[in-house]
Amino acid sequence: MKTLAKLKWGARKMSPRSLIATLLFVLTLPFAVANAQSTRLEDDSDWWSILRKDDSREVKPKKELLSDSNFQIAGVSLSERQFQRLAAKLGKATEVERGDAAIGRHQICYESAKDGEKIHLIFEFGEVEETFYLFSGGEEWKGSELCARSRLVTANLDTPSGLRLGLTKAQVEAILGAPDFMAGERMVYFREVRKKTTPKEFEQMRKDYPRVLSDKEAHEWFDFFDVDMYIVTTFKNSKLNYLAVSRSETD
Repeated sequence: MKTLAKLKWGARKMSPRSLIATLLFVLTLPFAVANAQSTRLEDDSDWWSILRKDDSREVKPKKELLSDSNFQIAGVSLSERQFQRLAAKLGKATEVERGDAAIGRHQICYESAKDGEKIHLIFEFGEVEETFYLFSGGEEWKGSELCARSRLVTANLDTPSGLRLGLTKAQVEAILGAPDFMAGERMVYFREVRKKTTPKEFEQMRKDYPRVLSDKEAHEWFDFFDVDMYIVTTFKNSKLNYLAVSRSETD
């Protein structure tokens, strides 16, 4: 059984599909931060980030997909490179860049506009991973003062599947099923599925890839891809107070 760090967050050979996704991310990034500030921090105080360090705990992934409705929040869907839509949906915010290579990450942070309601919604983009975090409370971190206030960030913010702050463990399990790993107040869901591209996806990938391919090469490279889904929940006083939802597609 592979470690979670090697399986999910470790350095891997990037597939043509992943390369295209990364190129699209780089190309759309300027639109995301247009007319907004951007800064780089040589810092790893972002305690909420699942990308900031290796996690060597072993978790064996299941071969069952979680519903796509778990990977959408505030009108933004993971895996669709919607980084550029954040400003339109939630308002302009400072982009923060931390780390390099496998732990390199771009972050856009929003916080509740209501005074006294310490709730954060953060979008994070790594080499191949797209993640959002929703949590209440927690320690301050370097760069937290750069979070933009948004009226959409409230205690009632949820995913289409119903994941939100304040749920009990039983309510989370009713949505996601039994966790793949549990330790105290922490529950983890990890899924890894090999998927076949649809004819439409195949033609689009072949069109986007910056090299002429034979039919054989195109099918070898684009016919199948891995989808990794990773969800972490933690609880305080028996209520959900931290949610991390991540998705990536690789060879």
